Amino acid sequence: MRQMAHRAAARRFDVAMTNQTSAMATAKLNVGILAANELLHRGLDTVLSQVALVGAVAHCRHPAEVDRLLAAGDVDVLILAGPWTRPPALGRTRILMLLDEASAADPSAASLDADGFLFQQELTQESLSDAIRRVAAGETPMPGRLARHLISQVTAPGRGAVPARRLIDLTSREKSTLDLLYEGLSNKQIARRLGISEHGVKRLVASVLLKLDSPNRTSAVVTAIKAGLIDHTA
Repeated sequence: MRQMAHRAAARRFDVAMTNQTSAMATAKLNVGILAANELLHRGLDTVLSQVALVGAVAHCRHPAEVDRLLAAGDVDVLILAGPWTRPPALGRTRILMLLDEASAADPSAASLDADGFLFQQELTQESLSDAIRRVAAGETPMPGRLARHLISQVTAPGRGAVPARRLIDLTSREKSTLDLLYEGLSNKQIARRLGISEHGVKRLVASVLLKLDSPNRTSAVVTAIKAGLIDHTA
């Protein structure tokens, strides 16, 4: 009986996630922009006007305007390309950080507090649309070179030994999910590799992030390497 109840609960969850995904596919996303560079700000506005999934666009010229915007709770994704201090709680708002040429040369400038990353040099209608969609869906879009740099920071020689394995109780399926996150796979790719639905992947990723006390996928991978949960030498 208990197993049947669990299955029924899982089916209800999948139905709810399907409805949520369908709603996301048709609903427009409200986007905010904070860019210190006026030329970049205007460029973003032009590109966003061509992105079908974007609804209202709020323009912020100062960090204080962002705080007021977020307090109103009307922003799904904030595109950040300037100095701003992330508050402890953002509600449903996701942060997409645009990295400049200096960050491309020194990726350590990127903060793991962001929910997704995109280099300004690679900014196109297609890349921005994909990044916004993935950030809104709870994924962490990130250029490959940035991900490799962040991971190398905890694996490079001379940075001290990796701490002993923390007592983090991951199920075998969660561990497989974590390994695929380390490979940089998206939810759809993980679903294909594990032979499960994307909704199932979302549940697994959420559980992994919770157990690793990490705000996003990249932070979870870094934490897992430090904890000895991923064999990065293989």
